[in-house]
Amino acid sequence: MSSDENNIYNIKISNEFNETNILRDNFKNSINNITDIDLNDIQGDKFKLLKKAYDFSKEVHKGQLRESGEPYFTHLIEVASIVAGLRMDCASIVAALLHDTVEDTLITLDQIKEEFGDEIAFIVDGLTKISKLSFKSSEEVQAENIRKMIVAMAKDIRVIIIKLADRLHNLRTLNFLSEERRIKIAQETLDIFAPLANRLGIFSIKSELEDLSLKYLNPAVYKDLSSKISSKKLAREQYISKVADILKENLAKSNFLEAEIYGRPKHFFSIYKKMTEQHISFEEIYDLIALRVIVNNVNECYEVLGVVHSLWKPVAGRIKDYIAMPKANMYRSLHTTVIGPEGSRVEIQIRTKEMHFIDEFGIAAHWKYKENITSLSAGSEDLQEFNWLRQLVEFQKEVKDPQEFLNSVKVDLFQEDVYVFTPKGDVIALPKDSTPIDFAYYIHTEIGDKTTGAIVNGNIIPLRYKLQNGDIVKIIAREGHHPSKDWLNYAQSSKAISKIRNWIRQQEREESVASGKENLEKEFKKLGDKKIEFNELTALAINHYSLKDESELYAGIGYGKYSPKNIFLSVIPGFKDSGGLSLITKRTGNVIQKILQKIKIQSSLSNKNIITSPFGGDLLYKIAGCCHPVPGDSIIGYISRGRGVIVHKSDCKNMLGEDKTRLIDVSWKTAEISKLGYFETKINIVTEDKKGILAEIAAVISDRGANIAKAQVRTLKDGRAIHIFDIEVKDIAQIDNILNSIKGIKGVIKVNRVTY
Repeated sequence: MSSDENNIYNIKISNEFNETNILRDNFKNSINNITDIDLNDIQGDKFKLLKKAYDFSKEVHKGQLRESGEPYFTHLIEVASIVAGLRMDCASIVAALLHDTVEDTLITLDQIKEEFGDEIAFIVDGLTKISKLSFKSSEEVQAENIRKMIVAMAKDIRVIIIKLADRLHNLRTLNFLSEERRIKIAQETLDIFAPLANRLGIFSIKSELEDLSLKYLNPAVYKDLSSKISSKKLAREQYISKVADILKENLAKSNFLEAEIYGRPKHFFSIYKKMTEQHISFEEIYDLIALRVIVNNVNECYEVLGVVHSLWKPVAGRIKDYIAMPKANMYRSLHTTVIGPEGSRVEIQIRTKEMHFIDEFGIAAHWKYKENITSLSAGSEDLQEFNWLRQLVEFQKEVKDPQEFLNSVKVDLFQEDVYVFTPKGDVIALPKDSTPIDFAYYIHTEIGDKTTGAIVNGNIIPLRYKLQNGDIVKIIAREGHHPSKDWLNYAQSSKAISKIRNWIRQQEREESVASGKENLEKEFKKLGDKKIEFNELTALAINHYSLKDESELYAGIGYGKYSPKNIFLSVIPGFKDSGGLSLITKRTGNVIQKILQKIKIQSSLSNKNIITSPFGGDLLYKIAGCCHPVPGDSIIGYISRGRGVIVHKSDCKNMLGEDKTRLIDVSWKTAEISKLGYFETKINIVTEDKKGILAEIAAVISDRGANIAKAQVRTLKDGRAIHIFDIEVKDIAQIDNILNSIKGIKGVIKVNRVTY
């Protein structure tokens, strides 16, 4: 950089790299791990770039402090060190040093581009955009923010790797923040960033993110686990050493002289997760003792497995071959659990050095084995392990509904996989509990649409069958066959669900467009003095309802969302209903007519006039049994086929992906509600499992004027109990009063209203 440029940016670049500075020494030690950067060659272009970024970042962040009181620049050094420790390339480390410059200083992206080039500026820009995202906002904003992050990942995967390093160091220093901020950041990490690290295969970061999040979200549990693990540390280390010595001696007899054997630590969060999911105590966890064996090649992995099983009896169902069937995040190893010395269970993992490297560094390992792999467009052979990300990128382009997109992210990003084979032997990873329907849509949309059956392991099975690891799947497809709405009950993958919904919507929409157009034309012809032409009518209606085109208008009429009468009243000057038109005519073929003529709603509340809608009059409806809306809840109506208008909470998950033209605005008639009885809802309470607490809860509910229709109690092995009450209340204020009162009972851990 020239002296003139220095004056422009008010930055002084030092001429010498101070080797005595401790921070720089740490940084140097970290980046020494990158084999293609020779720090002894000070004239090397890559080192010059690192040195320049170091001095640049230190200068522009001068005077800035962290909450700990340390210079802000220490954070950038630590993030860059983590990135370097992942064996990332020079551009990644430089971007890590610069990742907060645009957001937290007066430096612009153009200045970064001019000083460090387009590649690094692109990464810094992606990091700047991600840093502004919040994942604890409304569902719609949250979905959009995750969408932006996924797009940034797809453009350059280094963006998210640096972001993970940034989040990790922030968690390491979280104790300097307020409790509220600690909890917020830890929960966000557990919800978003730890699953991302897992999906990207960066186990070293994933485990530490989870453990640190647990430390701040549940400090009592973390402290208890730490104490119990520490108390058994010596005995555990002695036992591991004993098992390792036996194994090493026997491997040497089989000429495995270079095999590396060492203990594998169990992370706090994985122990906690196992305890909560399996409802067991710490003392009941049998696989705290674990060994890892590192060998030279794949053949040796299987040979070592044979040696292990010749020494100790394997536990049935605990042998897993992730070499033949790698996980979606590239993880490969052989797993076995055996009955070791003294009758204790020992988990043993066997892998090659390359597998071990990839297990620790995941996607980052590609920078060691492949060159210039940064984005999903790098080529058909590159990053095949991350098809899930490519599919998410494509999916986010198609799906507009934020709830549907969030659900797809939860399935594709955070859920475990099942691994199955095609008849040709190709391995396909699908979300856990996937069915042949998911498999068919994974192969191709047309195959999915035409699926009539499936053959698994040589046997014809129903389409609702849940695929198991190792299944060989063949799809039976037939021309002329189409998706069924029932498929949505057992499809799991976002792609399958999206494609099925799209097909159903398209079919229903086409029917409704034709029906709506015919209905509007017929009613228009009945008018005496029309005053306007039909095409003017539709144009005015489209503008009035803020619609995109005629088909959306016709579909709305077909579904019953708009009536010809209301359209005429809204857009024809001076129009008055002479009685020849009714809100829902007998001639109309739309959904509402069928509902009014044929459906008798069974709900005890359906004949009460407590819901108002744009239709006016007495609307036939039913209160949804999934989300149990009560007066005071924000609600929406869904025009169903055959069951009337179903009233849901506005944020009900079951409205996910439903056609928006079939949704109508509804609201409570406050004056009428007070005349009615009770509305049913559910509450869930987690407590200590102690005598008398059920009676206390029941008394609180009764004292606050609610009726208990049903109560269920389930005790857990960890000393807790789960209580589920079906209660009848007047409105949401009464629910809130009950929940707040229950929270005050000694022994209550958590209480919430249940909605599905």
